[in-house]
Amino acid sequence: MTDHRRQFVRQPGPFDGAWNGPAGSNPCLITNLSPTGCFLNSVTTPEPGSPFTVTVVFGETRFTVPAELVYQDAMQGFGARFPASDQSRALAYAMGAGLPSETLFGHSNGPASA
Repeated sequence: MTDHRRQFVRQPGPFDGAWNGPAGSNPCLITNLSPTGCFLNSVTTPEPGSPFTVTVVFGETRFTVPAELVYQDAMQGFGARFPASDQSRALAYAMGAGLPSETLFGHSNGPASA
C-alpha cells in the first residue's frame, strides 16, 4: 500500500537556515522542505513543547516561520511542522503551492483526508 501521508512535494535542499528558540539562534542546514514543515540538520534541538521559529533562505528570500517539534533524531537533527501563520502561507506561496490556506493548514495532525 502506498504511503499518502505527505500531501506536498518536498524540496530536498539543502537550504541555509537557522532555528531560534529561548536560548538564541542555532545555524543549521534545512532539508525536505515543504509548505508545512522540514527537517533541520542540527547538533542542537529545541526542548519538546518549547516555542521556536525556523528561518530558511528559499530562492532570494529569507522566511522566518513559527514551528513545532515533530520528532528528534539524536544523530542528525529534528523534524518541524509549520502551523498556520502569515509567514508559513508566504513560504507556501513562494514554493508554488498556491493553494487555499484551509487546504494547506486545515489539519492538526496530518493532511486532511481526500
